[in-house]
Amino acid sequence: MQRLQHTALSIVIISLWGCASIPKQESALVFVDGEPITKKDIEYSLQIAHRRENLSTTTTLDISQYIQKQIDDRLIIQETRRMGMDKFPEILEKVRAYVLRESVSRLYNEEVINKAIVTEEDINDYYKKNYMRYVVDAVELDTEQDAKVVMEKLKSGESFKELSLKDPVDFPKQEGDEHVLARNSLKPDIEKVIDNLRPGELSDITKINDKYLIIKLIGIREAPPEELNDLRKSIESTLKPQKIQERSDEYLAQLNEKANVKINQELLSSITFNQGSDEREMWLKDQRPLIEVGGEVLTVGGFTALLQASDEATKKNILKRWLDRKIVDQAALKRNYEAEADFRDEVRRYQDENLKNIFAKNIIAPKIKIENKEVNDYYLSHQDAYTKPVNYKIQQITVKTPEDAQQVLDSLKGGASFLWLAKTRSTDYLAEKGGILGWKTKAELDDPEQEIIDTLEPGDVSPVMEIENNYRVIRLMEKTGKEVKELSEIKDLAFRSVYREKFREILTDYIDKLKKEARIEMNEKAIREFEGIFKK
Repeated sequence: MQRLQHTALSIVIISLWGCASIPKQESALVFVDGEPITKKDIEYSLQIAHRRENLSTTTTLDISQYIQKQIDDRLIIQETRRMGMDKFPEILEKVRAYVLRESVSRLYNEEVINKAIVTEEDINDYYKKNYMRYVVDAVELDTEQDAKVVMEKLKSGESFKELSLKDPVDFPKQEGDEHVLARNSLKPDIEKVIDNLRPGELSDITKINDKYLIIKLIGIREAPPEELNDLRKSIESTLKPQKIQERSDEYLAQLNEKANVKINQELLSSITFNQGSDEREMWLKDQRPLIEVGGEVLTVGGFTALLQASDEATKKNILKRWLDRKIVDQAALKRNYEAEADFRDEVRRYQDENLKNIFAKNIIAPKIKIENKEVNDYYLSHQDAYTKPVNYKIQQITVKTPEDAQQVLDSLKGGASFLWLAKTRSTDYLAEKGGILGWKTKAELDDPEQEIIDTLEPGDVSPVMEIENNYRVIRLMEKTGKEVKELSEIKDLAFRSVYREKFREILTDYIDKLKKEARIEMNEKAIREFEGIFKK
């Protein structure tokens, strides 16, 4: 019989394995062949399983199952190391990349985030600049010609105030007829105009959208000090990203200044694709060193692979990005974060996760063989899991008061058309459609409808129900029965379920064999004390 492929492997590996352990010598609850499982190992496992920060308030939690899961995980991880899987190139490369990624993250936090400080002076300066008030007057005209006529009148000495009353602008007003505008509330184009004016000056004719404005700056007022406290957090949130960017640029410049960069400028300038794809292919094969920094080399071929075009601007941008990344990577690795215990724990946890995955891929998966008959048998014995729910086709009338609802219900009992009443009396969005809601499962209905729907037969009308401060009557138009999905619809799901069962079975057998040969020592006192935290 034809055998099915192991298409569910990646899903099963992710879903079946629990949390990796972190070997420590403190707070040991269990020793597996001399290797400790600590409170922190179990706490980490709990946090991943429950996605919660503070587990100290948890009650009714069976800690023993998490301890047992850690024991099982540790046995498998120890087995992978005995098999030399921790030396596999793919594991070494993943761990190397993880160390680099986490080192760069720590460096970024230390040198950029923690040093990007928003000071009180920064906040005050920002507030004074962006929350100052402009006192202005303005004239708004429909055409440029009209605006030119008004401008001539102003230049000849006519009162701006009188002209602005004839053609007012819809600006907020404060203190009589004066327009008082907070600088931070201005649109960029208007802000630009006002910023270039001194008190008493007129702007040029300025087109804003489809209107023509002439603005007069009457005066400038300082930002009111009493409003600063309410805006402090908002201003700090605005300034923080700017500070981070400034500090990032500053730190990167410092690293670049110290870096010993060697660039073959002659070779760099010769890289072009004037002759098309053939020339590009030639450059891709070129292994001559083009750029070197801190012992890392980018060859001509590697550089060409990063290029989409050979113009000078593109080449410079690609070159800068590569150099910046390498300089930061090297600075991060020089910090030697791996010497810190918590960092080593994170790396070990990451490595353990990958070791369990590679064990599943190389040891468990090859043992799994699934026949088509097994999938069919599983489908037949689990049909409840593959049953389509009952669907209901519903018509509804919604009104504002219980009296209106009762009138509708009485009319329906007297033989009135549900469709006609829905169109003429209903206040919801379905009125135009005659109240027809369409097909819904029970779970998609409102709670009162869920309670009543199974008492109705097609054609029946419900009692009045209160739903979200409105009143509703529904009519069941049609309903479907439960329907088992065809195997062809859910064959992949059934296969995955069979795969999971076989995976668990083979894995459990393997772990049981490892347990027979392992020395597992339980610190019962420490376990009881730890369990006590979750039995308050």
